[in-house]
Amino acid sequence: MPSLPLRFPASTYDQIMYLGRKGSDQQARCVISFAGRINADRMARAVRLTVDAEPVLGYRFVVHPWRPYWERRDDLDHIELLSVVKGAHVEDELWRFVTMPLDPFADPQVQASIFRSDRDTLCIKLNHVAADGEGVKQYAYLLATTYRKLATDPSYRPELYLEGMLCQSNAFGGTGFLKSIIALRRCIMPRPAWGFPLTGNDLSDRAFEIRRIRPERFSIIKEYGRRQQASVNDIVLAAFYRALFKIIDPPKGVSLCVSVPIDLRRYLPPSKAPTVCNLLCCLYPTITREYRETFEHTLGRIHEAMAAIKSTEPGVGTPLYQKLIFKLGFERVQYITDRITGWMVRTGKANPCLSNVGIINEQQLDFGDVEVADAFVLSPVEYPPHFMLAFSTFRETITFTSGFCNAITQRPVIERFFNLFESELPG
Repeated sequence: MPSLPLRFPASTYDQIMYLGRKGSDQQARCVISFAGRINADRMARAVRLTVDAEPVLGYRFVVHPWRPYWERRDDLDHIELLSVVKGAHVEDELWRFVTMPLDPFADPQVQASIFRSDRDTLCIKLNHVAADGEGVKQYAYLLATTYRKLATDPSYRPELYLEGMLCQSNAFGGTGFLKSIIALRRCIMPRPAWGFPLTGNDLSDRAFEIRRIRPERFSIIKEYGRRQQASVNDIVLAAFYRALFKIIDPPKGVSLCVSVPIDLRRYLPPSKAPTVCNLLCCLYPTITREYRETFEHTLGRIHEAMAAIKSTEPGVGTPLYQKLIFKLGFERVQYITDRITGWMVRTGKANPCLSNVGIINEQQLDFGDVEVADAFVLSPVEYPPHFMLAFSTFRETITFTSGFCNAITQRPVIERFFNLFESELPG
């Protein structure tokens, strides 16, 4: 394996994710259920090898006043990257592991655990500073391939992949300077005019709410979308807005924004597209609340708003925008970010977020001798007043998830939102 640098600069995407730690726990997670049991020793070996294959996972994030950097760890062979949990309360232990905070300075960038009963469940956690939602999916594919190939070749080592360490420069070079300049104005998040009604500063008692849309209803949703000439994402966003209208009860006529992350890998050639890294930006569709309008009418307005955004190559200005911001230096950007976060907490206003992590590819999630029965990606745990609904799709089943704090107090309002959201979806 080529020698790796002792340190390399953190991209602006990594720095943005780190600065978001006051709004969420900044963890990307994937839960994979198997039809039987996997080989724990081989899986441990696979996890260790993938940390070398995707080098950023073997580094530690180091804060610096001007520009943070990644520093290579020297203890990778002496820390536990994979644990195995057995016993009578395996499911409780799984959710304890899922919600456990991760220290970006001390903990490894990837942690995995097998939860063993008559069948195994594998949970993968990645530091969001190192990888976005697409990154955790790509890591799961790499882990599956490595585990599968080790079964027939114990000396197998996955190929070293350095693109993730260079993702920011690749993205900027792939979009073009002129397009980036024109698109700059769309990169600025609108000032929040509303916020999900989560209160308090108790960040303990973390939990998730999960709802599933099974293939039969998913088929109905897709057919409805074809009739309305709208995407599934448009339909979900319309239901998201309508549920929020009922929960938050904003006044009519106020422009209300939702943050919608998108993956900038779409603009890169396949050979240059990094996998395990951060390469996200946000779109900011904005509509007003209209009383007593039908779902079809809301969907039409959402479709128009998203079509207008997508017509201008959304996100291409993000690398340049972030580069200009960080000309101020990390410490000053952190100060500005903390002031904005403080305002959101005081006012209770933060644009809700809807994140479509996409389809989990069944062919790529192939562990060989044990069939994958189920898989989904979890949202980060959001801190008040931030709220995120994330969803992923596996074998025509959509899994919607939301992570939150102070579960005893906040769960009733989260459950009410999900009930309203589900009732808005067609079918």
